[in-house]
Amino acid sequence: EIETVIGTALHSGLDNRKRWYQYTVNDGHSLGLDFEELRFLSICREMASGILPDPVLKRVDASLRHLALHMADPTNISPQKHFSFNAKGRIDYTPHAEHIEKLVIASAQRRCCKITYRAPGRETPREHLIVPARMVAMSNALYVVGFFVDAETCTPERPCNMAVHRVQRIATTDMRVRQPLPQIDEASFGLPWHEPRTFCIRFSSRVADYVREREWAGDQRVENLADGSITLTLTTCAEPELAAWVRSFGGDAAFI
Repeated sequence: EIETVIGTALHSGLDNRKRWYQYTVNDGHSLGLDFEELRFLSICREMASGILPDPVLKRVDASLRHLALHMADPTNISPQKHFSFNAKGRIDYTPHAEHIEKLVIASAQRRCCKITYRAPGRETPREHLIVPARMVAMSNALYVVGFFVDAETCTPERPCNMAVHRVQRIATTDMRVRQPLPQIDEASFGLPWHEPRTFCIRFSSRVADYVREREWAGDQRVENLADGSITLTLTTCAEPELAAWVRSFGGDAAFI
């Protein structure tokens, strides 16, 4: 159990009729993994396959095979797929793998980036100076969430988000944001656009189960009404996205 859980090689012997035990960390044979953990990692890879670029998936597959070989049983990585994704409008992020890597590294180092970005509805791209905070996956698309930066003071200003597939060029600069970045609510509905605002929406009984079964925001409150309808109250920094979502229900949803 010790070898399996904490990754050690356990040895024992006798000394003057006393049993002794000794463990050695990382002796080249034990990885601190068992086959159940390896299968779990393989399932996580499948669940993420709908959004990750092909080079990243190939690297993950190679790492899993490498682990399986070190554990002396490569057959534990099953070729059978347990998950499939019916993603409509899927974006192929293979051409954007280099941009994703740059953004992730810049985020870890709080390094500012000059990003050439073509916003939807615009023909001419614009260059922005931002500090990336994190990558966000939403609606089968990847976004970089961060803050516009004042070029003179190197301080973060208002929050921003950009669709990765619309980024045309990234130039990492030597500028770093030294102070802590403002907190971004990861459990909020949508991406950050403005200051937090609270909304209340009423859903008819026809769609009440669909809305009730899901978590739309970390602070959401659902109230069941006598006629089978519900009200959903939540706080968000993405009113345009929330309004578009409500409109998608047609006459079965309305702000109150």
